[in-house]
Amino acid sequence: LISFGEKRLNKGKYLFAKGAIMTLILVTSIYLATKLFINITTNYNYIFNLLLTAIIAFYCLSARTLRHEVRQVFEALEQSTNAGRKQLSRIVGRDTATLEPQQIRSAALETLAENLSDGVIAPLFWFALLGVPGMLAYKMINTLDSMIGYKNDRYFYFGKFAARLDEVWRGWRRNPKLQPLYGARQFYRAALR
Repeated sequence: LISFGEKRLNKGKYLFAKGAIMTLILVTSIYLATKLFINITTNYNYIFNLLLTAIIAFYCLSARTLRHEVRQVFEALEQSTNAGRKQLSRIVGRDTATLEPQQIRSAALETLAENLSDGVIAPLFWFALLGVPGMLAYKMINTLDSMIGYKNDRYFYFGKFAARLDEVWRGWRRNPKLQPLYGARQFYRAALR
């Protein structure tokens, strides 16, 4: 849906407005559709609803794949520095051509820590706050940011709203009552450097 909308709307004038409208439609749609679906299943059968909620929540948490990818970076690095660089380039957006082995390890672990926050901790937070609809809305915002929230010529205006919304949605990091969650992530990142 994001690629479909981007290809049709990211041209011509009013790119910021078109990107904002697409973002709001997608986030609102996923939230409301999920809320409606969960409400219907609750009325139908409570046990079925619990099972469905557990399945959706499970698939929204993305830790296993990245852990596997990071492990592959370390295994490739055992073969050669170039193999480690190549494997790392699959999971990071930076240039890996000049990285030394320790920098490759640090980059892989930093990516794992960031994705632990974005792929596990934050979705669980939004699940606890707004249930499965909140979790899926967060995942949509995060996905929009990762697909169109770039500061390059193609996405600068079109993706700006999605990037800002992602910053606001992840604003829980700045909430003093929730700082222990964010502080643990920051401590982990600092320990890896």
